[in-house]
Amino acid sequence: MAVHRIDRVEEGSYAWELGIEPGMYLVSVNGKDVEDVFDYRFAMTRPEVTLLIREENGDETELTIEPDEEDFGISFESGLMDDYRSCCNKCIFCFIDQLPKGMRKTLYFKDDDSRLSFLQGNYVTLTNMSDHDIDRIIEYRMEPINISVQTTNPELRVKMLRNRFAGSVFEKMKRLKEAHIAMNGQIVLCKGWNDGEELDRRISPRIFRKCSPCRLCQSDSAVTVKGLRNLSRLRLKMLRGSLTRSKHGRNGSGSSCPCPMCRTYMRRNRT
Repeated sequence: MAVHRIDRVEEGSYAWELGIEPGMYLVSVNGKDVEDVFDYRFAMTRPEVTLLIREENGDETELTIEPDEEDFGISFESGLMDDYRSCCNKCIFCFIDQLPKGMRKTLYFKDDDSRLSFLQGNYVTLTNMSDHDIDRIIEYRMEPINISVQTTNPELRVKMLRNRFAGSVFEKMKRLKEAHIAMNGQIVLCKGWNDGEELDRRISPRIFRKCSPCRLCQSDSAVTVKGLRNLSRLRLKMLRGSLTRSKHGRNGSGSSCPCPMCRTYMRRNRT
C-alpha cells in the first residue's frame, strides 16, 4: 500500500484547521489506496470525503470532510504523488542521448509518462503502458494524450524505438479511440527510415478528418502528403513576402478555408 508524505500545509486552509501537519501521511481516501495525484484530486471533488491520516508516531485518524471549492491545503513531496515513469526505448533518434556531458542531471531523465502528457503536454510512446494505465486514462478522461507515433508500420516502429513491444501501440490507440479520447501525434522524420513510402503510408486519408476542397492543400477528401508538401511550399513563399496572409486564409469563394491544417497554420501565424 502506497502512503504519501505531506510536505506542506497551507496556513488558514481547511487542512490546517483540522490539525493536519507536515510530516503526516495520507494513507487512503474513501477507503481506497491513492495511486497518484489523479486519484487524490478526483476523490476530493466528491461532496463527502473520508481521509485516513497517519501521524509520524504511527497513530491513524479518520477524518470525514465536505470539501468546498477552495483547495484543501496540503501538498506532497512529489507533485505527481508517484515516481515519474522513465522511457524504456532506445530510439535511433533519441535527443537525450545526443546531449553533451556535464549538464544538470534532470536534463538526462527520459520521461515517458502519460500523466505528464496530460499535465504538461509531453509526448509519450505508450510502450511502457499497461491495460490498467489505459483504463485510468479513459476513466479520468486524461486528454488529449500526445503520442510519438513515428510510423504506422509495427515492424518498423520496433526497429526505430529498439523495443520489441513498440509495435503494439496501435492496439492501445484503438482502445483510446473507441473511448473517444483525443490524441495528438508526432513524427520524428529520419531519412532512410520512415520517409518515402513509409511517410505516404503514415499520413493517409483515413487518419485525418474529412474536409472540403481546399486550394491550399489541393485536397477534396482529407489532408494528404501532397497537401502537406503544397502547404510547406506556401509557407516558404509567405516567409519570402511574395504572398500575403489575407490571401492564404481564404478559399476561392472568399470564405474562411475549411481545412483544419490551413486554419491551424493561419491561427498560429497571425500578426
